[in-house]
Amino acid sequence: MRTLLGLAAILAVTAGALPAHAAITAREVARALEAKGHTATVGKDDDGDPKVTSMVDDVHLTVFFYGCDHTTTCTSITFQAAFHVDGGEPMDKVNGWNRDKRFLKTWLDKVNDPFCEMDVDAEAGLTPTQLVNYVGLWEDHLAEYKGAMGF
Repeated sequence: MRTLLGLAAILAVTAGALPAHAAITAREVARALEAKGHTATVGKDDDGDPKVTSMVDDVHLTVFFYGCDHTTTCTSITFQAAFHVDGGEPMDKVNGWNRDKRFLKTWLDKVNDPFCEMDVDAEAGLTPTQLVNYVGLWEDHLAEYKGAMGF
């Protein structure tokens, strides 16, 4: 009997620590952006997967969704912003950022315009608070990125 009670207690604690559901939807991401004061539009990308568009710190943001099933629930997301720089951005500046930073990474397109992005694993699910915290992390890193790149 003690073993059953102990097992029941462990299961109750473990179940309480898990998010309500696994994975993530575009509507949940949109609500997190709205909770931080941003507008958010839910749409679809060129492959038919969900996407969310918004503006953060006067920068267009697109949140792309990956590992989506047929109910629009997806296992990961990427926050992404693009910038146009006349003449492009130097590779050593981009490499320096990637060397010194952990969460927000940057890369150059074919004409050396910089993109920055932040991946979020949502396979086990995310609570609304965690999503809002990721939006805050994006805001903080985006502001730092803009300053470092001179935008």
